[in-house]
Amino acid sequence: MIFSIVITIAALGIMVCLHELGHMVVAKCFGVQVNEFSVGMGPKLFSFKPGETTYSLRLLPLGGYVQMDRENGDAEDAQTADMSRTFRGLKPWKRFIVLAAGATINIILGLIMFAVINKCTYVQPPVVTEITDGYEEISVFKAGDEILKIGGTRIHTFQDLTMELAGQDVQSAERLDVTVRRDGKKLKLNAPLYPTEDGKKLMLVFGDIQRSPNIITSLRYACYDTVYVVKAVIQALGDLITGRQPVDSLSGPVEIVTVVDDMASTGSPYTWLNLLSLFALITVNLGVFNLLPIPALDGGQILFLLIEKITGKEIKPQVVGVINAIFFTLLMVLAAYVTVGDVMGLMK
Repeated sequence: MIFSIVITIAALGIMVCLHELGHMVVAKCFGVQVNEFSVGMGPKLFSFKPGETTYSLRLLPLGGYVQMDRENGDAEDAQTADMSRTFRGLKPWKRFIVLAAGATINIILGLIMFAVINKCTYVQPPVVTEITDGYEEISVFKAGDEILKIGGTRIHTFQDLTMELAGQDVQSAERLDVTVRRDGKKLKLNAPLYPTEDGKKLMLVFGDIQRSPNIITSLRYACYDTVYVVKAVIQALGDLITGRQPVDSLSGPVEIVTVVDDMASTGSPYTWLNLLSLFALITVNLGVFNLLPIPALDGGQILFLLIEKITGKEIKPQVVGVINAIFFTLLMVLAAYVTVGDVMGLMK
């Protein structure tokens, strides 16, 4: 368990560090003075200052931040001070790039991880290997069909296919428009859905995989994997908002440690790949979550920026600060609730 705790903290620390590094590097490229780069929150453990920026490590391994010069200054300060090297002195499109840089780095990190996993294992295109026993005579599909679209949704991988088939719209339908490539030609099929214990299915078998693909193929499928995770996160958030999924379904660091420990204890030669896959999912989740239009997150600051751009009026920093503080508190309460739920689950 100690190993699992250490590796989880290290992995999450790297994700946070790269996230904040993305903000800082882009800000410095735009000439912004960065006063502090911090990993962690709370009391400072140690710090050093090789130049104009203080680099610090803090006690609580929960997030981090980049403090830019006069980032939250008031309106009078903005009028009287030299704003040439401040975040607020940047043009709106530059501020947008700075704000989005952290989440972008997290998503790119996940993409790289998926590429490594694909190169070391396999990729699975959505090509029909065979028709499920008993359905050969009535199926509109043939072995070798490559599924290109379900309705109007493009299908790139087997994962895309399973996600689309699990959707409520599909599960409530009787037939589907499916575009396939057969013998080099595109065909549009009207395929029936068959009810099973696990929901409605097309009754197809997908077994062909491409082992140890080349780098280009690995990267291409890594892009598909990353988009799949982004869509899955958005779908899960939608389910939480609409009540289709309870808040109790959320997992926090304690649950992550438990999953890491389960993976590490299997003794499988693929343990490191399984862990890499888990952390790839987490870093993409982190990137998407930070882009949500919620105050206290990067997406919330982007929302404020868009409001200012549309209205032509600057939102007072004091107002932004209060709103951010309220939502930060709410996020901390949610994090505490999830963590307590994880601990109670372990005790059961």
